[in-house]
Amino acid sequence: MAEQPAIDPRYDPAFQRGFDGAVATGSRAQAAARRSAPYVASALQRPVEHQPAAPAEPPVAIGLPPAAPAEEPQAAPAASVTVQPAPLRPPWTNPFVIVLTVLGALIVAGGVWLLQENYAMMQNLESFQTQADYWVMQVGMTAGPLAIAVGVLVLAGVLFLAASYWARRPHPPRED
Repeated sequence: MAEQPAIDPRYDPAFQRGFDGAVATGSRAQAAARRSAPYVASALQRPVEHQPAAPAEPPVAIGLPPAAPAEEPQAAPAASVTVQPAPLRPPWTNPFVIVLTVLGALIVAGGVWLLQENYAMMQNLESFQTQADYWVMQVGMTAGPLAIAVGVLVLAGVLFLAASYWARRPHPPRED
C-alpha cells in the first residue's frame, strides 16, 4: 500500500508526518523565540538561520477550539449529586468464603487424622509388614503437621476477612 504524502485535514498538521510549516500556537513572542533557534539538519552541517516569511494573512489554527466569545452566558448552578455507598455484604453471604472455611476445617481434620493413624501405627508392632507401611508412616508424619498448619492459615485468612468486614461496617446512629 503506497504511503499518501497528503496531510489529513481532520487532524492538526503539526502532528502529521511531512509537516514543515510553523505551528500557530502560543504567543507571538514564544513563536519568535522558537523560530530564532538555529536549524541543523546534520551534525556535519553548519546551522542555518531560517528567515521567517512575512505572513500574508494570520495563520489558521487547525484543530484548536474557536476563541471564546466576549460575553459568556450565565451558567446554571451545578447540581449536587450525592451517591449513597452500596451496603456492605456480610462475609457469610460470599460463597468463596464459605468454601474456604469448609476447606480449612477439612484440611485441619485431615492433618489430625493422619497424625492419629501414624501414632496408632507406631503403637502396634504388627502394623509394619511391608516397606510401603514404613513409607506411609513417614509421609504421614511429614504431611500431618503441614496439613494442620495450612488449614490453620486458611482459617486465619477467613478470620481476617471477617475482621475487615467488621471494621468497615457502618456504625448505628446514636440517639442522644
